Amino acid sequence: MRDELDELVRRASRLGGTLGVVAHDLGTGERAEVNADRRFTSASVIKIAVMATVLAEAEAGRLSLADRLPAPPDARVPGSGVIKDLADAAEFSVRDLLTLMIIVSDNTATNLLIDLVGRDAVNAWCARHGLGSTVLARVMMDAAARARGDENVTTPADVAALLTGLVRGELLGEEGTAFALDALARQQLNDRLPRHLPPGVTLAHKTGELAGVCHDAGIVLPKDRDPIVLVAMTEGIASEADAAALIADTGRAVYAATGLL
Repeated sequence: MRDELDELVRRASRLGGTLGVVAHDLGTGERAEVNADRRFTSASVIKIAVMATVLAEAEAGRLSLADRLPAPPDARVPGSGVIKDLADAAEFSVRDLLTLMIIVSDNTATNLLIDLVGRDAVNAWCARHGLGSTVLARVMMDAAARARGDENVTTPADVAALLTGLVRGELLGEEGTAFALDALARQQLNDRLPRHLPPGVTLAHKTGELAGVCHDAGIVLPKDRDPIVLVAMTEGIASEADAAALIADTGRAVYAATGLL
């Protein structure tokens, strides 16, 4: 697998960018990584940490997934998602906001949830669980914050650690873990790591993209073997299509090396 990953890294360089990968077979313990500790702009992959924080707050009894939050017009932001386009829906349950944040990467849902728990709570949760290079510095679509240099960041290693802890049930209780994995498995943006996934194999994952940034990170859940955690992050590649194809081919290399293909 390492030779294939090294060639994909060279391909990323030819495209003007950088590729970071962590592939961890939780059954055999085999792990391959490149640029695992490099900090990338997180884009929407940070939403996994937001979800985990909200679920942890619910487990602690500080909120309920049935709580309803208003979504007034001035709270709705552009970019990915559907809430911005819904004229008659004035409020949403925390449960539905979490689902929308993950399966269609809804930016308004994300911001409502960040406002609910606070950025400090998300960063504290990450620090408490060893994700020391992951920082939520701003809400989604905050152009002024980006102009100031306030950017959300993470590393492939941090994302892999988060997904590993999640699928092993080490970060949340049984209900929170089940909710998170189900939401990730219902992801509707499937042009990257799922592209070469064998039929019948579930991928619980989250994508992310900004200009020059394209990611996918998830947990491969075969029916007859232990999971495989796979994170692929790119930065600096001008064409999103080229970056998505690079990530898809990263997935194919890992699936072949682990016997899924």
